Amino acid sequence: MVRIAAIGDLHLRTRIPPRLAHEFSSLGGRADALVVAGDITNSGRIAEAELAAELFALVELPIIAVLGNHDRRSLLRRRFRQIIEGAGVTLLDGDTTAIDAGVRVGFAGVGGSGGGFWPDEGPRLPYNRPCQALAIRARREAARLDAALASLDTDVRVVVTHFAPTTSTLGHEPLVKYPLLGNCELGRVIDRYRVDLVIHGHAHLGNSYGRTAGGTPVRNVAREINGGVIVHELAFRTARHTSPAWLPYERGA
Repeated sequence: MVRIAAIGDLHLRTRIPPRLAHEFSSLGGRADALVVAGDITNSGRIAEAELAAELFALVELPIIAVLGNHDRRSLLRRRFRQIIEGAGVTLLDGDTTAIDAGVRVGFAGVGGSGGGFWPDEGPRLPYNRPCQALAIRARREAARLDAALASLDTDVRVVVTHFAPTTSTLGHEPLVKYPLLGNCELGRVIDRYRVDLVIHGHAHLGNSYGRTAGGTPVRNVAREINGGVIVHELAFRTARHTSPAWLPYERGA
């Protein structure tokens, strides 16, 4: 088993919720790594980043994270990253990292972007400049994820994004918001590789379980959906080029 604790959309503002602090401090020995799927802070302020650093310091595990759209509001992005990374967090932005959990577990991450899911999964975008700009960014983020996955040679592969690569985890989100919640370009890239699990956040009204169009398991770990940290367990075969048996099992932290 590979055990991955995951959460997204912390939206830290002025205080650390006591329950969240307890969850983070009690993860040692219960998971192999903690993944944070973006929107660590509510508005990207330095004070919020410092609060997040205090929270991450409680975790006795490797921490892998991506930034969300709220984090990217920061006017001091370099300083923001320095504070988060100074707390022992590996921030992925079109690159990779790996841990040893009995097997090599590799993580490829991008924040991602909106852009919509047409024509793979509707609805079709209106033809206007803002949507064209989203589509361009979607392709760029997908290309960066593609490059990261191409360089990742590990026994288990996990993709971390903030935006969704499929509509299957968008749940009760209104259709009009789909172009802002993710894009199918990410899903297409994921399905070109042997990816064992995708972790994303952002869709607060979504659902926990889903799959890309090609069948890759996807988990929406937005805090509002799961109530806190979830520990995901992956069962795998040891053969490098054999797809692992994936268990849709979770337990609260």
